[in-house]
Amino acid sequence: MFTPGPTEVHPQVLQAMVRPLQNPDLDPDFYTFYDDLCEKVKKILRTRNDIILTSGEAIIGLEAAIINTISPGEKMLAISSGIYGDGFANFARMYGGEPITVKFPYDEIIKPEEVEKVLEKEKDIEVATLVHCETPSGTLNPLKEIGEICRDHGVILIVDAVSSVAGVPVETDKWNVDINIVGSQKCISAPPGVGIISVSKNAWEKIEKRDKKNSIKGLYLNLLSWKRDWFENRIFPYTHTASLLYALDEACSLILEEKLENVFARHEKVAKATRLAVQAMNLELYPKEEKYCSNTVTAIKLPPRVEDEKLRNHMLQKYGVMIAGNWGELKGKVIRLGHMGYNAYPDKTIHAIFALSESLKDLGFKNSTENAVTILKKQL
Repeated sequence: MFTPGPTEVHPQVLQAMVRPLQNPDLDPDFYTFYDDLCEKVKKILRTRNDIILTSGEAIIGLEAAIINTISPGEKMLAISSGIYGDGFANFARMYGGEPITVKFPYDEIIKPEEVEKVLEKEKDIEVATLVHCETPSGTLNPLKEIGEICRDHGVILIVDAVSSVAGVPVETDKWNVDINIVGSQKCISAPPGVGIISVSKNAWEKIEKRDKKNSIKGLYLNLLSWKRDWFENRIFPYTHTASLLYALDEACSLILEEKLENVFARHEKVAKATRLAVQAMNLELYPKEEKYCSNTVTAIKLPPRVEDEKLRNHMLQKYGVMIAGNWGELKGKVIRLGHMGYNAYPDKTIHAIFALSESLKDLGFKNSTENAVTILKKQL
């Protein structure tokens, strides 16, 4: 499963799910476990901010971030260079906000100076959104620089770091990220089902300001329910998914045992080798420049006369390797290799590149498997 999430999962992480079940609502030992897990998450996100672990896929965090910070009729800056960047703007519209979008082509990355121009002009914007790694495009945006710009303009920055945290450096606090959203099933390599959200003091103030202006409706996506119930009264707002948290805890432990700098180096090494191997197969990377590429996912232009679904189905059925297609304007044009988390190891990468090369040859696209695999082995 060489996809950009869900990734394959370490056997120890799966094993953690069969530990005896605690009652998340009543067992004080579970509260202690949850506190300890949040401390591990803080180390991985590089933050001292509050951590909320939600029952639901990472998109629950993206939607909650918008609901809790944007009032109906309020402007919001959606900084977009891809499908998920556009998605933040769609969430804002869905809940009555007025997104102003600073937009870049999907095969490029965001230019911080363009973001600054908009914030200089639109003085009443209080919230901005950004996707760090645009997984469909395989690009990595300049989070640090954009975080500084938002800080200087007094703007709350909401970041989708779903496909970057635990794969590439993400300094939540140093880079001025107010709400950081991550998923259990990407670089952390736990099963899907836990959304991770960090919330800064400034973000809490904005959320409370928004609630006073226009009461936040609902419970499940209302972050104030976590603030009031959990952080103030030590009661979960709903029954937690205990077994998934056990798995997440083990996955976080594995990352911290390896040490983050080693995790980042492993991802970088595998990513560079993958890109070299892809180019050796006469394939073209999707991002306009290689320096735009993320170290967690490689997006590749489909060669002429090769059909997306036919290629991916052939790879899975004949070689046992699953890779990802795409959607929106990239559907049928760009495929993706997910070398993140537990996928970012030499043996898995060599297997995936071999399967891709042989499948392309089976479907009539000439390339050299030997060259690609040789390059991988030399690099890895």
